[in-house]
Order: sequence, then structure tokens, then C-alpha cells
Amino acid sequence: MSHQNKDAPPMRAMHTDISVHSKPIHFEFEGKTLKAFPGDSVAAALTAYNITNLRFTSNGESRGVFCGMGICQECLVEIDGVDNQRACMIKLKDQMKIKRQNHFANPRKNHAVVKKTFNSETKIETPDILVVGGGVGGMSAASVAAECGLNVVLVDERGIPGGQFSKQPTPIHANSSFSNKDSQINLGRKLIKRMKNANVKILNNVQIWGGTHEKDIFALIEGNIVIFKPKRIVVATGAFERPIPVEGWTLPGVMTTGAAQTLLRTYNVIAGKKIFIAGNGPFNIQVALELEKAGASIVGISESALKPGIRSIKSLVKMFRGSPHLCIQGIRYLKEIKQRNIPVYYDYCLSSIQKIKTNELTSVIAPVSSNNSLGKYNISFNSNIVLMGYGFLPSNIILRNLGCKFTYDAFRKQLIAIRNDHLETNIDGVYAVGDCAGLNGAYAACEEGIIAGIDAVKSLGHKINKEHHDEYLTSVKSLNKCRMFQSGFWKLYSSKLPNVFKNNNESFVCRCEQVTFKQIQRAINSGCISIKEFKQRTRIGMGRCQGRYCASFLSEIIESETNLPLDEEMFFAPRYPIIPVKIGELTEKFSEI
Repeated sequence: MSHQNKDAPPMRAMHTDISVHSKPIHFEFEGKTLKAFPGDSVAAALTAYNITNLRFTSNGESRGVFCGMGICQECLVEIDGVDNQRACMIKLKDQMKIKRQNHFANPRKNHAVVKKTFNSETKIETPDILVVGGGVGGMSAASVAAECGLNVVLVDERGIPGGQFSKQPTPIHANSSFSNKDSQINLGRKLIKRMKNANVKILNNVQIWGGTHEKDIFALIEGNIVIFKPKRIVVATGAFERPIPVEGWTLPGVMTTGAAQTLLRTYNVIAGKKIFIAGNGPFNIQVALELEKAGASIVGISESALKPGIRSIKSLVKMFRGSPHLCIQGIRYLKEIKQRNIPVYYDYCLSSIQKIKTNELTSVIAPVSSNNSLGKYNISFNSNIVLMGYGFLPSNIILRNLGCKFTYDAFRKQLIAIRNDHLETNIDGVYAVGDCAGLNGAYAACEEGIIAGIDAVKSLGHKINKEHHDEYLTSVKSLNKCRMFQSGFWKLYSSKLPNVFKNNNESFVCRCEQVTFKQIQRAINSGCISIKEFKQRTRIGMGRCQGRYCASFLSEIIESETNLPLDEEMFFAPRYPIIPVKIGELTEKFSEI
């Protein structure tokens, strides 16, 4: 029997189910000994003690967990004497010593540790099919291809496959009452089992740092360089959340909605006791309910779209035709939000966030529609944590590295990969499935994975049996329905956000390099019209996240200032390495570091 463990830190979820035989592990933070559970990430262990300030920038500002998935590089800490460790991605170990990190790391200290652990051998792997990404799309593609008899390798940056939609709990929480009943977690379990039964070679904790037009993929695995030379590649790297760069969005305690869900679903940690959520779309409603049930108090939800009404009938009908199940689920969410008395403010957008005291923030939301005759004015909320989620952005950097072509979708404000009906890109043998190619949702990603996986098998000259042929046809039909649902969904939640780029204030556009709106405006006034010029004059996009957030902001600024249509050239060019890696991990010439 399992129950709430007496050793649980204060910010653990109410439904934390830990075996009485599970012993906590101990770690040290800033000289203080704390407890955690096996499998916790460093970020989860610290958040469980309400520790949100993890590092300092060059001007002394505090930063903490933001994306929760290794994209933003904001949660860097020093672990056992080594700087620049992502707290959200590093698994906690017993007796670890963790410190807040100052902006300037000590290269000699890091050099010594890397030199001890680095293995200079380069390994080359030549699978039939390499799947990059362990979400539902990647797992579906890998499973069906391996079932057809091919040598399939799936690589993923995280320790457990599942991706963002089917986040898997750590083993110590795997049998909790919550995880056993959750359909998204169970979908991930089903796909993981299918992969294992099909003998897919699953490689976790893999850092992909580059790719070439020749379809070589470069990776770091346990400190070793591995070069994959597959016959076919399926890229299924998903998406990350779109924030908006308002005043205070870099404060510790401000994070994406997905980061809070990862803390809860994977580690049974509540991001904070009092939480305010701002964004666009039903994902915020879902996470609000999950957090409330876990013991948090949701003080309010700001939704930038208008409240569904008569004008929404066409969109709702299209959504229902595409997926009655998801429509009914959405209605149930809204009903439960109302029953729990969680206020939802439609047609409102996050305007600013301010720190009022330790672990307490004030958020201000403003009406999206400018008609104050409706009686809508700014509203403020006090909370410990602020979550923001204004949709998602495709995680397409690997596709761009490989030379795949994109178009720009002005309605959704994102790059869309050019693919044929079989999900193959303009690069022969490279497939793009799921949200990395353009946002259509997790269920569409599953179907795309099946389609791409089977087509990759056929392209290599292998025959497929009737069972897989039927599965392919079913997926094609299901994908059309998913896209119908998504089309209605985009219309229902369409929202023209206020132009925060006109503020001309000291808010950061680029979190990493601390480039403000004022600096961008000065660059515009001096004649900058291209993204390359902005980069040269301000260093925007030069930071550790490599422009994953500020690229979309800056592109929209350029569009609004020049009236030029956006295309792929208006975004930062992909560069090597695509993630921050130590030089010592890529070369033996330590004396040249």
C-alpha cells in the first residue's frame, strides 16, 4: 500500500503516493542539507522546497526555472563544482552539492572535470531508421518501422520517453493513483511497451548537437561523440511554449504552464501554493485543474481569446466533427473550473509582472479589446508563481540544420515544414512528424508517425503486411479528422494580442543577452531592417537558447516596422552546435580551450 510519505518536502502534491519502503536521498543546497526522492530532477527537488532563484545574470538579476524542458537555459546551477548544469534536465543523485550560479563560470574548474570523464572515441552507428524525439509521434514511427523488421534507433534528450504530451512519472511515482488513471500517461506507456516489443533501440539522455545535408546526425551520449549515418531519418522533436515578453517575465517564479505540469506529472511537485495562469488555449485550463487537485490554489486564469458564444458555432461544429471526444473533454474541463470557483477572464492578456516580496509576485492583466465601454479594465493578482502559455512554437532547429525548407504561416505565426503526403520533407529520406513541422496536436502526431514510419519502410524496398497496410489507411483517415479538429480549434482560440513591441520599454526581448525593447527600437531608428543586422548591433539571439524565443519576437517586430512579409530568411540561421556543449566534449585538444 502507498500513501503520503512523511519525508516528502512541503511542496509535494497531495496525491503523492510513495511506498513506505522508499527512502529519500539527501543533497546539499547552499550548505543546507535537504531531502528528495530517487528520480527527481534537480529543479524538482529545489522547487519542492520553494526555491525558485537558481542563478544570477551579469547585472545581478535572479533567474530560475522557466521552460522546464531544457530549451531556455535559465535554470543553470553549479553541481559538484561544475557550472552550467541545467537543473531541469539533471537527475539528482544522493549527496550532490548544488549552488546558485553566478554569470561567469570558472573555465578551469569545468575543464578539470570534463578532462577526467571525456572519452575521445567517436562511435558511428548506421541504423536503417533514426527517430529523433521520444514523444508520441516519434514512438509511433519507431514502433511501426521496427515491427516491419528494420533496425530502428530512437534517441531522446530526456531520461524517459513520452515527450511533453505523455510525460511519464519517475519510477517511484509510476503506480500512483493519478498516473494510473491518466489517459495521456497511459498512451505513453502503451507506446513505450510497443517500442520495446518491436525491439526498438531506445537511447535516452542523448544530446543532439548538429546535423548535415548529408543526413549525418551528431550526438553526445554519456560524454562520447556518436555520429548517426541512417538510411532514413524521422524528426519528431515536438514544440515548446510561446511566452510573451512582458515586464517581469524573467523573474524567478515565472515559468511556462508546461514547466509546472512537468514538475507535477513527472515528479509530483507543485510549482507553488498560489498560482496565477495567463495565456491562450485549453492547455492552461487543463493544467489549472491538475494543480488545483494536487493542492495548489489557482487565483485566476487569463485567456486572451473571446469567450465562446454564438460566433463560435462554426468552429465548435468543425471541432466536434473532427474529435467528439476532445470536445466533450473540453466542456468537462470548463464545467469543473466553474465548480471549483476558479475565475477565468476572457479577452485579457498578461501586461506586467512585478516582485513585491520574497516568493510573491503581482501580475497585471489588460483587456485585449480596447473598447472600455464594456467595463473591462486592468486587474491585478498576487501569487507565488505565474504561469504563461500563449500557444506553442515548433521545435524545428534540427530540421533546419538538415536543410529542410519551410513556409511561414501568418495566422499561427510560425514556420511550417514543407512535406509531401507521406510527411517526407524536401530532403530525400528525411521525414518530419508532429508539432516540429507545424502544430496539429499530439493525436495528429501519432497518426503522422505511423504514416511516416511505414513510408520509410517502403522506401527502403521492404514490403509491409496487411495489418500495417490497414493501420496506414486508418491513420490517413484519422489524420484528416485531427486536422479538421485543429482547424476549428485555431479559429475558436484565435486572439489578436496587444502589440507589446510598441511599448519601447526596458522589458527584455532576449532573455539570454538581456536585450531590451528600447535597444531594439534604437537599432530600428539607426536603420536596421534585417535580423542579421539586429544580431550584430545588439547581440540578440547570441545567447545559450540560440534565439529560440527572441527569434519569433524579433521577426514580428521587423514585419511590423518594414511591412515585409515574413519567411524563413527573417529568422536566425541555424548554427552549430544547436545546443550549448562544452568544447572539451567535442575535441581532444584540451590545451587549446
